Amino acid sequence: MESSICILGAVKEEIAGIKGRMKIDHRSKLGTADIFYGTWERKSIILVRTGIGKIRAGGALATVLEKYSLSMVISIGYAGGTHPDIKAGDLLVARRFLAFPKDDQPPEKIDVTSCLVKRAEKVPPSKKYSAYRGSLLTVDRVINKPADKKAIGEDYGVNGIDMETSVLAQMAVVRKLPFLSVRAITDTVSQELVDVSSFMEKDGQVSIRKAGWYILTHPGSIPTFISLQEIAHRGTKNITEFLINFLKLVD
Repeated sequence: MESSICILGAVKEEIAGIKGRMKIDHRSKLGTADIFYGTWERKSIILVRTGIGKIRAGGALATVLEKYSLSMVISIGYAGGTHPDIKAGDLLVARRFLAFPKDDQPPEKIDVTSCLVKRAEKVPPSKKYSAYRGSLLTVDRVINKPADKKAIGEDYGVNGIDMETSVLAQMAVVRKLPFLSVRAITDTVSQELVDVSSFMEKDGQVSIRKAGWYILTHPGSIPTFISLQEIAHRGTKNITEFLINFLKLVD
């Protein structure tokens, strides 16, 4: 059986660029995850919309691993910036992964094979964005305050934060699968976000209805939502462009 490349993103907006370009042979719903099977850039692809958070992401990848042979795992999506040099729309290709510490314990460090990162370093630079190499910390809640993002960046020496990657990296390590994470920065270290935790549906998607109600009752948030949507759209395009060029380097 041919091995496939598994690409995972938490929400539909993160995987939209790839999904729109894939030749989808079939799709399925496994738990709360949406899974699309097909080809993209002449590669066999399993594209997964996992839902937000480590539990959903880990469960989705576990399901795929039980059923299919994989050649590599790629985690994509959005991240918050924790370093002042990284701008909105830029990409973070992580060399090192950390899981947010519990209690007073130090963060768990996940060491993955570096072969895909080295290959990613050969992707030609783009005029649309900068691609940084650095560290990514996976957190358990939305970090929306600039002071908190700045403190995390300084305390843990990371360039970005997300809510899924560490568990996916750990699972790839256990299975001895090459792993790559490509995250678009949607909010810089100096930008304050609206905490979207209360907008979450059971499948890990952000509820448009709940977000709409928040905007109606907090009209001052409209510019922030519009800006975030525009940056997210740009981030998705940048991730897609990067992966198109990356897959050309994959045998």
